Amino acid sequence: MLLSPAERSYIYDSLCQKDPIRPDGRTPLQFRPLEATTDFLPGSNGSARIRIADGSECIVSVKSKVVLSEKEANLIEWDVDVSGYRDDSNFVSNLKFSLTDLYMKNFPCEKLKLTAKYSYKLFLDCIIVSHSSYPLTLATMASYLALKSTRLPLLVSEVDDSQVEEQPTFSDDWEKAQYLAEFFKTESFSPPLYITVGIVGENVFVDPSETEEQVLENGLLIGYSEKKCIAPITNLNLATNSNNSNFKGFTPALLISTVDLLKGHLSSIVDALDTLDKQDKEDRTQSIF
Repeated sequence: MLLSPAERSYIYDSLCQKDPIRPDGRTPLQFRPLEATTDFLPGSNGSARIRIADGSECIVSVKSKVVLSEKEANLIEWDVDVSGYRDDSNFVSNLKFSLTDLYMKNFPCEKLKLTAKYSYKLFLDCIIVSHSSYPLTLATMASYLALKSTRLPLLVSEVDDSQVEEQPTFSDDWEKAQYLAEFFKTESFSPPLYITVGIVGENVFVDPSETEEQVLENGLLIGYSEKKCIAPITNLNLATNSNNSNFKGFTPALLISTVDLLKGHLSSIVDALDTLDKQDKEDRTQSIF
C-alpha cells in the first residue's frame, strides 16, 4: 500500500525522533512475530515454511544429489521463485544472487565431501509465496530451518574410493539418515542469515515493514552467522514498490555502530529458530510411537 505525502511525513518524523516510534509499536531491534513449520515436504531432504504476521510467506525445500567433486565447482545451488514476478526479472535475479553470494562465502561446502571422489550437492528451492516488505530475511530464515531439518542418507561403502570405479552406496534405512550437523561432525551448525536493517537519521531498525521502507533514508543487508556479523554487507533501497524521495547516503561511523549494535542482539533470533527446530524434531519423534 502506497502512502500519501502526509502519511510519509508523519511516519518519517516518528522514526527520526530520539526515542523513535514505529508504526506497529515494535522496538528498533524487534522482529515481527512469525510462525514456522519444518520437514513437511515428504519428497525433500529438508524443508521449512515461515509466515509473518503481515501475511508474508516463504517455503524452502532442500534436495541432495551425489556428484563427482571434480566436475562441480559449486556444491550448493539456489533457485528462487517469487509470486507475481518473472523468473528473469531483476528483482528475482538480485535475490538469487544475494543468496548465492551469502552461501558461497559462508556455508561449509567443503564438508559436503562424501568420499575421495564424490560429494553431496545441495539444491535449495525458495518459493516466496507472498511478501510486502523486502523478503531476503524471510528467505534466509526459512532456509536456516530447512537446512537444520535436512537429513542425508548414511554412507555404508568405503570412504577411500580413489582407486574404485563404483559409486558410493547408502543405507536403505531412513532412520539412520544423518542431520547436517551430524554429517558435518559439529555441534554448532548455523546456516548464514541476512538481516534487513533500515536507517533514518541516526536510528536503525531491524526487519522494517512495508510502511517503514517507503520513508527510510537507506537500507542495509547484513550477513550473520555463528554469533557474528559477516560479509557480505550491502546497502540498497528497500522500497521496491515505490519511489523513496528520502533515500540518501550514510556515514561509515553509522555502519560500524550498527554492526556493533546487532552483534550482541541477533543471537536471540538464532536461539529462537534453534528452539523451534528442536521442538519440531521432538514433536515428530513423539508422533512416531
